[in-house]
Order: sequence, then C-alpha cells, then structure tokens
Amino acid sequence: MKPIHIRDYDLLVIGECYVEFRCEGDLSLCSTFDKDIGGADLITAVTAARLGSGVSLLSAVSRDPFHSMIRERLLSQGINIDHVITSQGYNGIYFTSSRYPDQREYLVHRPGTAAESIVPAMIYEDLIENCKIVYASSELQSVSRAARHSVFKAFHFAHSNDIMVAYDPNLRLQRWSLDDAKESLWSVLPLIDVIFPSSPDESKALFGYERPLDVIGFLWDRGVSIVVVKTGSDGCMIGYDGKIEEFRPQEHSDSVKDLTLIGSAFNGGFLHCIARGYDPFTAAQFANSVALFKGLKGGGICSLPAAGDLTA
Repeated sequence: MKPIHIRDYDLLVIGECYVEFRCEGDLSLCSTFDKDIGGADLITAVTAARLGSGVSLLSAVSRDPFHSMIRERLLSQGINIDHVITSQGYNGIYFTSSRYPDQREYLVHRPGTAAESIVPAMIYEDLIENCKIVYASSELQSVSRAARHSVFKAFHFAHSNDIMVAYDPNLRLQRWSLDDAKESLWSVLPLIDVIFPSSPDESKALFGYERPLDVIGFLWDRGVSIVVVKTGSDGCMIGYDGKIEEFRPQEHSDSVKDLTLIGSAFNGGFLHCIARGYDPFTAAQFANSVALFKGLKGGGICSLPAAGDLTA
C-alpha cells in the first residue's frame, strides 16, 4: 500500500450525479432555469476539489442528452473521472428554487437510473489504496442493493487497511423506507471513522436521540471516532478523542440566499481539512465557513468557495 503522503487523491467519493435546474421564483411559473450538475455526494466532491483537495469520483453517467455536460463540468472542477462509467438509462434530475431561502430540501426530485450501474466489481484495491479518505452517503445506498454492496465493499476494504471512512446518513424518506435506511446504515456503521448526522429530526429517526450530546455518546459507544452532528443554523457539535465542542456559524449581516445542499458543502470543507492534517475541531470551524459562504452567495456549484476564498 502507498504511504499516505504519496497517495494521488485526498478524497474518493462514491455517489450519484444529478442535473440541477434552479430558478428564483415559483417552479410552476418560471420559464427560465439555470442548469448545472448537483446532488449531495457530488457537491461534497466539488467542494473539496474547489478548495484544493485531490478528488476522485466513482459514479455512473447515462448517455442521455446531459452526458457530455456532466463530464465536462466535473473535469472543469478538477475532479478525476477515470472511474465514472457511461451507462444506459437516464441521469437524475431535480428542480430547486431560491424563492424560499430556508427550504433545505429539493422541491422536485426524480432519481435517475444511471447509478443503478454502480456495482461491487467497480471497487478494487488500487482504487481505495490511492486515497486518504473514502466517502459515501445513503443517497447512493438507496439506489439499489448493488449500490449498497458497493459502498460496503469500499468501506470494508478501506477500514481493513486503516484508510479513513466518512459517511453521511443523509436520510431521504421520499427515496426509501426508514427500515431500509437503518439497515443500510447499520451494515456500515462498524467501518466508519467520521459520520455526519443531522439533528434533531434525522438523528431521532435513525438513533432515537435528538440532542447532539446524546448522538455523540451513542455513536462513540459504537466505535465511530469522529462524530460531526450538524444542527442547521446553530452550526455543529463535534465529538472526538473524548472531547466535545460546539461551533456556531460566524455572525453576518447579509441574508442567507439558499440552503440547498449546504450540508454537503459542509462535508466537503470538513474532509478537505482532515485530509490536510487539521484536527476535527479546526475542520469544523472551517466547514462552517464553507457552508455559510455557499448560503450567502446562493446558487449551484459556482457558489462554492475556491482555494483562497477561505483559510483554515
């Protein structure tokens, strides 16, 4: 296995690509939309890449009319797409509006079928050994059993070789049942080093606890070393090495324009710092700044900070 300091990539993201259509008014009334790539896992990857991390993406893109656009946009963000296969079917699409700035969910969401082509055979030793951190979320697990097995295989190999494993439960009950989400989470929980649950609703549904302190204790007891509980506008609470700290967002006078996928931007900022050798508490402060930057600027991937916009 390569020593950590000569691995080619800081972060390997395994996830689904989406096409995002964004407008500023009512979805049903707007005649003009801005089009870009999106999706929770992809935003995490793009955030880390724009900040300067070496990022590789494992995914599938359908040969539909958006095929070239997705690949070109990924390359333009500095993401390695050697492990993004071309598949049949269609790519996922979602629509979102900035009319309601406090709306955190996709307003309309249609999963594609391209990600169903992600299978365990795509996961191999050299791929995992060449990165510092392996990241996935339940967004991909919800696609198919093959996708769940792929995530498990990647996490298991990374865990067995002391490569950091990061995971976001990212509960989306419009995609699958709570029972399936729990089953998929618990199948990989023993392999996870960093987890990003949100409180209170998600943590209550998945773990039975609303308070971040309780969530941290619960996950510590199950072997997760770095617990990052995201608490929306209150920031986050971090549990690591027996210590717990809370970090609130910086005070600002401008209004937040859009919270869509702001949690995924937080994840990318956090993992970027961890890959650079910072401790989780410093990473949390920086990740709060990344999320706030996106929220204040609003929009798609162009609203994510680039290297030099923020300092850890």
